Formats: sequence, structure tokens, C-alpha cells
Amino acid sequence: MLVEYGLIGNGDLIIHQVDFNAEEYIKTIHIPREGPDGYNSSDAYVFIKSEDSVYVFPAGRNSFFLYNPEGKKISEFHYNSSNFERYYKSGYYSSAVSLKEGMMLTTINDTRYDDPDYFGKVSPIQFFDQNSSQFIENIDYPEFIQGKFVAGSTGATLAQIDENRVLINYSFSDSISIYNIETKVTTSFYCGSNHFGKPKLLEKPSNKMEELDYKVKDVDYELAFYHNSKVYRVVSHISADKYRDYSVIDIVNQNLRAVSLIEMDLKTGLLKYYKMPIAKYFVFQDNFLFVGGVSAREDDQDTYRRFYRYTLD
Repeated sequence: MLVEYGLIGNGDLIIHQVDFNAEEYIKTIHIPREGPDGYNSSDAYVFIKSEDSVYVFPAGRNSFFLYNPEGKKISEFHYNSSNFERYYKSGYYSSAVSLKEGMMLTTINDTRYDDPDYFGKVSPIQFFDQNSSQFIENIDYPEFIQGKFVAGSTGATLAQIDENRVLINYSFSDSISIYNIETKVTTSFYCGSNHFGKPKLLEKPSNKMEELDYKVKDVDYELAFYHNSKVYRVVSHISADKYRDYSVIDIVNQNLRAVSLIEMDLKTGLLKYYKMPIAKYFVFQDNFLFVGGVSAREDDQDTYRRFYRYTLD
């Protein structure tokens, strides 16, 4: 099920759940910015644990909230972190994992991105105990990124495989990781392609012009998710190697970036690759993959957006 959210004109948060079979929104949750039920921030990120439990992570706050489906605030959880560790959304996608006890969150603190020890000082993933309202464990960045810099997102995205395994994705890595909650062991697998180019790890922070060049020309492993014993990975990349010498303006104007989907069979390790449209959302409903959310048209008071339905074999 697709969960889509955003802010309306007055700053209130609107959360939609989309049923592609019925081609309609099945439930809309309205959460005010101000007032007793307000999330009280300029922006917010959403994780729906279940039909009755909606978590809202306000940007820049030292706490997050649990809401019911009617948009009423049920609980507030303070991070209680000495160095302002808090929830962090990587790229477009907010992600979290609900555990038997507590939650697994993607996090950040106030360490500057140009700190030489950034990846040693920041914990990208932490376990939050809701009873004590504090972080109790963390997962560190992989060893290969220590002492390096990246031009894109430094955060992780998470996807639950089952009650004991969680998929961990970093946009700057052509490997994917699975964390076993019971054994606390992380196992990594190659899940990329030489066709996309190697993720660029830098020896020094990039300036604004360099950062733009990297973001337009380099590979970005944006998102990973799990379905029916297979891992899927969304990859944004330049459409052909010959375009790397083009200027940023020419690449953008000529739409020379592309999106691919990698499928990895966890049982066999077999990798498959699919060409995809440029899209914001990738979500399975039943055994169909729905992709889209960017292309839109307006008709009177309504806005229609295009989604594609795929069967992958």
C-alpha cells in the first residue's frame, strides 16, 4: 500500500493511503501543525506502523509523536540525546522499522558534513526504546566510508524483511546489507552494476559546483525494499557513460539521467535489471509493482497522476 504525505498551504500535514486496485484514496489523515494535536514544526516525516498507529517525526525537534487514525495525538516520545540525535529522512523516503520492543530509526546529529570524522561521529541507525524514551543501541556506518566524504545523502533507508531481519540501504554503496536483530550480525551483498558507474567517495568535502556535478552525473542507490523473497533497489544514474563529459545543464535539459530497478533473489543471489521511468514512488500491491507519482494533469478541481503497473518475471 502506498503511503503518501505532504504539507498543505497552512502547514497542516495530510497523509493519504492509496489503493491501486480501487484507484482511490482509502483513508486520509489530517494532522494540524498548531494546537494541542499539532506536530509543531516547519516539516514532518511519517511512518505508519498499523491502521491505528501513525508516527510523525517533526523536523528539528527533540521528540516525535504517535497519532491515531483521526489525527489525535496519543503520545510524545523524547529522544533524550545529549548530542541532539534525532530522526533523519534520507532523500525522498522516510523509513522506520517497528520491533517487538521499540523501533529502529534512521538518525543524524549536529556533526557538520565536512567534519573529517563525520562517519565516525554519526550513527545512521539506532534502536529507540519507547518505554525509557531513549536510544539504547546503534549500528555504525560501514568501514569503507570512514574518513571519506560524499556529495549526496549520508543517511540510510530501512525495510523490514521479517521479524528478525531488516534491509539497510545506503545511497553511496553498490552493496546492500541485511541486519539480523536476534544475532546482531550485518551481512552485505553486492547489488549494483558497472553500467551505473561506481559510487564516488571523496577525499575532501565538495564545493557547491562540484556537489551539483556529482549529483547530476553520479549513481545514486536511492531506495531498497523487499517482496516475496527478493530485494529490490531503485537506482538513479546517467543513462550512458558517454554523457559524463556533458555539462550539467546539457544533462538536465536533455533528460540524460535514467532510473533502473535491481532485483536480487535472496535464495540464489541472481541479479536482474529493469528499466524504469523517472518516478517518486515504487510500491508493491499484491504481486504488482506500481511506479509513478511524478507526471500529473489537472481537470477542474482534481489532479490526476500517472502510475505504471508492472509484473516482474
